[in-house]
Amino acid sequence: MGYIDVKIVTHHFNDTVNVIARLPRIPVCRIPVCRIPVCRIPVCRIPVCRIPVRKLWCGWLLVALVCNSGCSVAENPPAGKEKKSEAIGVTDVVFLADRSVPESSGLASSLRRKGYFWTHNDSGDRASFYAYDRNGRRTAKVKLKNVTADDWEDCCTFSSDGKPRILIADCGDNKRRRSKIQLFLMEEPDPRESVSLKKVSRITVRYPDGARDCEAVAVDGTRKQIVLLTKSFLPQAGVYVVPLPDQGKEVFDVTVTATKIGSLVLPLVTAADFDEATGDLWVTNYLQAFCFPASKPTQSLTRQIKQLPQAFDLPKWRQIEAMTVDEEQNVWITSEGSPTPLGRLVLKKIDRPAETSTKQSSDKTGN
Repeated sequence: MGYIDVKIVTHHFNDTVNVIARLPRIPVCRIPVCRIPVCRIPVCRIPVCRIPVRKLWCGWLLVALVCNSGCSVAENPPAGKEKKSEAIGVTDVVFLADRSVPESSGLASSLRRKGYFWTHNDSGDRASFYAYDRNGRRTAKVKLKNVTADDWEDCCTFSSDGKPRILIADCGDNKRRRSKIQLFLMEEPDPRESVSLKKVSRITVRYPDGARDCEAVAVDGTRKQIVLLTKSFLPQAGVYVVPLPDQGKEVFDVTVTATKIGSLVLPLVTAADFDEATGDLWVTNYLQAFCFPASKPTQSLTRQIKQLPQAFDLPKWRQIEAMTVDEEQNVWITSEGSPTPLGRLVLKKIDRPAETSTKQSSDKTGN
């Protein structure tokens, strides 16, 4: 199956920008006057087109973008320098020996002990998350007391005040009915000891523009903010931030309204994480991983997400919904399924943007 590159001129944040989309040459519907592609995404399986002719253009846009392996926004990229999708491999693959997590929806690399990972189920489980080593052996189960598990979608580890911490995001909302979501923060437990935790901090988050489905949450420890990326069939992932509270308090419970700082032209975003060493933002959907490189760890996140990302094809696993970047800058993924696969992506060197000489006022705040 071949690919075609499509370049569209559009407007983003009052700027004229280029959208670079890499679309697969996939079979088309044979109905005369229609010829809309037939979606082949395993998690989608949209049938051949049944859309009335008057809605043809809308159906084409929707299905083509769902089938698209990803696109993003760049601020006037130089001619001939568009970043193409690079096929990559996956290595160090193991299957989780314990089948407690058939729907791995979040993945975090342990900061307490090298070579361990945290993961949890999508839904249908109690408020628990699990630790595994690189051999796939389960080493711990952590239960959170006085905490519910409505729709846990992501988790991530980060450092604050010199201590390793972990965040669990109860943020899923497929039907967009939740008026608020919850983020649970705590000191990272030892991934080799099963415990029940009572000291759990809580951030209740409201969106400024109504309910949103979200499956990707990442903590930016350098810029002291929590980043939430919304999920949609259309290539429109909203990027929202909330301030990372002072971790000096043993336990806190706060309510905040998130701030929207932009959008990514990506459909079906399922996971995100920051590389703490570089400030790079990694994002995945079902088909690709995207790296939004930072010129420096303190670069304005608003400017960082406007750059054209580097895209990498993911392995053809069942349903990839979790990703993490470890301390050695390795990117790991899991997929739903039983047994659950865990593997490290084989990546080419990231092209890092040069720092600009013009100082932006937003760089001082990190937003």
